[in-house]
Amino acid sequence: MKFLASLFTLGFFALSTSGCSVNPATGQSSFTGLMSEEKELQVGKQEHPKILQQFGGAYDHKAMSQYVDDLGQRLAKVSELPDLKWTFTVLDDPIINAFALPGGYIYISRGLIGLAENEAELAAVIGHEIGHVTARHTAQRYSKSVLTGIGATVLGIVVGGPAGDLANFAGQAYLASYSRGHEMEADMLGMRYMTRLGYDPKASASFFKKLAQHTELQARMNGKKTEGHYSIFASHPDTQSRIVASEKIARSYPADINFTNRGVFLAQIDGLDYGPSIRQGIIEGRDFIHPDLRFEFSVPQGFTLINNPAYVAATHKNGSALRFEMTRSKVGRVPMVQYVDDIWASKYNLRDVQALTVSGLEAATGIVRLNTDNGVRDIRYLAIADGNEIFHFRFLTPINLTQQMELPFRKTTYSFRRLSTREAQRITGLHIDLHRVSSGETVASIAQRMKVEKMQQDWFKVLNQDTLQDGLQAGETVKLVVR
Repeated sequence: MKFLASLFTLGFFALSTSGCSVNPATGQSSFTGLMSEEKELQVGKQEHPKILQQFGGAYDHKAMSQYVDDLGQRLAKVSELPDLKWTFTVLDDPIINAFALPGGYIYISRGLIGLAENEAELAAVIGHEIGHVTARHTAQRYSKSVLTGIGATVLGIVVGGPAGDLANFAGQAYLASYSRGHEMEADMLGMRYMTRLGYDPKASASFFKKLAQHTELQARMNGKKTEGHYSIFASHPDTQSRIVASEKIARSYPADINFTNRGVFLAQIDGLDYGPSIRQGIIEGRDFIHPDLRFEFSVPQGFTLINNPAYVAATHKNGSALRFEMTRSKVGRVPMVQYVDDIWASKYNLRDVQALTVSGLEAATGIVRLNTDNGVRDIRYLAIADGNEIFHFRFLTPINLTQQMELPFRKTTYSFRRLSTREAQRITGLHIDLHRVSSGETVASIAQRMKVEKMQQDWFKVLNQDTLQDGLQAGETVKLVVR
């Protein structure tokens, strides 16, 4: 046993040392031997289309896309990999997000851009993501995960049972800590690149402060509390730690590096989409409206709508729910009764199948009782046809509530209608609007114009945190969310 353990130690040491390389960004030795630079390029190219599909696609705004690409390319040119073919993409995603793939693929959500207040803050975020690539963090994480996986496997063979599990746990915990180190390192590198172009390094901490306030406000809106600590498996350090570290790094740079380019940035984001894109449908109270696909419907009182790229759902605290999807017929025009019974729900024995007319369109419905993970449920299938387009509703109820929910769900059924082209064109989504503060205006009076669901003043303060540091001043430009 002692011999085997020694053999494992020697093999582990040999594998780890043979794969070390000099990190191009830090100049330090790092273990990247199990993912080559060529492999990084391959991974980025292969995963790029998947990222676009998963995160709403590229934002269809040529000027904004060009603006972010220009900024990203300038930052990349002063990095340690200026000759890499960098790709910067603005995602049509309202969630505040930014990330990088190996090989120079950088993604920034329009939600993040809308939160920033100046170009320096955006440069800090883009520089941070560039830092992940130049420091080869993906290669390090991949190589270390393979290595610790090998270590756990060998140790499991040597000592067996729980000891192998312990080695695997230790490897995961080490990786989590390692990833937190990566985030701090990327923050440092991002500030290095932005200051080489003259951007104020203090913008890194100022953006983190906005992010912390946004996270807290979002949690309060949802009735939750933000956590003050992170588990050992958290992939990011807590925001407060990053603020403190960024402020310390910023103090190491000369005070005259203070370029923010706020005016140009604000001009770029004037009109920027905010929140869910109307191209993916919008939620207004109990109504779901999709101007691009030209339809709308309402859900019953007490239901909460959820808009996903593939479907729309609505849930009630009593256990009832509905799911809506749109598809195209693969069998041509068939009677809706036949479609529901023989095609869509063919694996179930629907009862009470009947034809309907909904807003002048052919429809059919039927019901089935099924065992689900949450118990026995009644599920009503409803299909509405308009040419080759078919709209699916599934209404789910606990069996003791089926009769009670029959009328509310019937109202939802008959609320469905197609929008005219003119109606659809009149629908506009939320967007950023610039407002020049006049004498006598207050935070309260301006915030009333914010078209957010609730907590208007709080959202106004988050979006204009830097501007409001010294109070609201006449002549200042602030961001509003309007329709």
